[in-house]
Amino acid sequence: MSDDTATRRSLSDEIGYWLESASRTLAKHYGDGVPEAKQDVLLAHYLYGLTAVIHADYAPAAHLAAARSYLLRLIPEERVTRALQAVPEAGDAWLANALDRVEAIGEKQGHMLLSRGADIVIPFSSRNASAAGSAEPVVIERDPPKEAFSQ
Repeated sequence: MSDDTATRRSLSDEIGYWLESASRTLAKHYGDGVPEAKQDVLLAHYLYGLTAVIHADYAPAAHLAAARSYLLRLIPEERVTRALQAVPEAGDAWLANALDRVEAIGEKQGHMLLSRGADIVIPFSSRNASAAGSAEPVVIERDPPKEAFSQ
C-alpha cells in the first residue's frame, strides 16, 4: 500500500488510534509538570468528548462502559476507575478549564470522524454492552489527527 493510500480501520481501532495519539500528546506537552492522575483525567475527558458524538443515542451506562474499555487499553484499571470518577478540587481552575478544552477537542474530532463516513456506527454489539463487549468493525478511512491539544 502506498503512502498516499489511506489505511482502512475499524471504528474501534480508529478511536484507539486517536486516544493513543492524545495520550502521547498529553505526556509530551505536560510531562512531569502535571501529575499522572490529572493526565488520566484529561485523557478520560478527551475520550468522553470523542465518543459522546458516537454514543449520542446510547444510555449513559453504555457510553461509560465503552469509555472504560478504551481507557483500559492504555492505563491500568485502578487508574481508569479514578479518572472516570474524579472531580476537580474546588479552586483548581486550571484543571477545570483544561477538562473543558480537551473534551471540546475530543468532540470536534468525534464529529470529524463521523463525517468521514462512520455515520452508521454501532461500536458495541448491543446498547447494553459490558466493558468487555466486542466492537463491531465499521471500516472508515484513517486520517491522522491534527495536533491534538495545540494551543
